[in-house]
Amino acid sequence: MQIRKALPTDNVHARAVVRKSLASFGLTADFDTLDAAIGAIGQPGSRNDIELVAEVEGRLVGCLAIQRRHGTSAKLFGFHVDASVQGRGVGRNLLAEGIAEARKNNFTQLDLETCADMRAAIHLYESFGWIRGPDPLPESGADRFYSFELISLGIID
Repeated sequence: MQIRKALPTDNVHARAVVRKSLASFGLTADFDTLDAAIGAIGQPGSRNDIELVAEVEGRLVGCLAIQRRHGTSAKLFGFHVDASVQGRGVGRNLLAEGIAEARKNNFTQLDLETCADMRAAIHLYESFGWIRGPDPLPESGADRFYSFELISLGIID
């Protein structure tokens, strides 16, 4: 397994992972609006501060993007792992690397929105210490909000 920064050639593969992942929950990816951050992965002009992909045996199987929101706060977008490799630590390693990169970018808080049906992802977030907050507005496309305080967990030096 390899976790690395996204390249322009990764975009089509990352989009495929996201489409497949969302479809398994009865959702459709919308790379023009709700899923725009992950739709821009690897592309010139992307607003993402951090873009990572996971590969297993040379195949892109996971992705995530992080964007600065305000000050030292950022938001995690498009964290998806192909179902064929779930349970092998890919998501855990990808999320851990995303958090490490957030620290390098001097972020002190990460936020994310997800759906209650995405139980494996929620379990992973909670195992890292993400805290559930007030539910997002319905137009966000999600029904759960989580935040992760990097400083309070001693992750920032």
